Amino acid sequence: MNLPLTGGCLCGKVRYQISASPIDSMNCHCRTCQKWVGTAYLAFMWIPADALTITGDYKEFTTLAASGNSVYRGFCPECGTALFGRYSHFTMVRPVAAATLDDPSVFNPQKDIWVADAQPWDIMNPDLPKYAGNPARSTKL
Repeated sequence: MNLPLTGGCLCGKVRYQISASPIDSMNCHCRTCQKWVGTAYLAFMWIPADALTITGDYKEFTTLAASGNSVYRGFCPECGTALFGRYSHFTMVRPVAAATLDDPSVFNPQKDIWVADAQPWDIMNPDLPKYAGNPARSTKL
């Protein structure tokens, strides 16, 4: 993977640059991610927080995670693209939506999480490890 990675929203008013390799990458099938991106799951990468540079004005919508902690979901106020987030309890990392990369083909998911919430019409890669919830708190399926 060649760094930096770049990406942005559909209208181009919000752009970002990632200057470090992702820490992890996964597909989240939880209901809040499904609603945020409007499809079966959110494909995302964990990025070191200090490696993400954002240009342009974006808005955040706050939701509660299953843990009870706050999740701040960043999106473009013009076109609505779901871009990245931040967490009240994981301040050193940020999730970035893989589909918003300029070259999303570099995304390589390592696991499926929150598969307990997966839709029956969602066809998952059978080779990826599956977790009912968060990997640290749930059993591998």
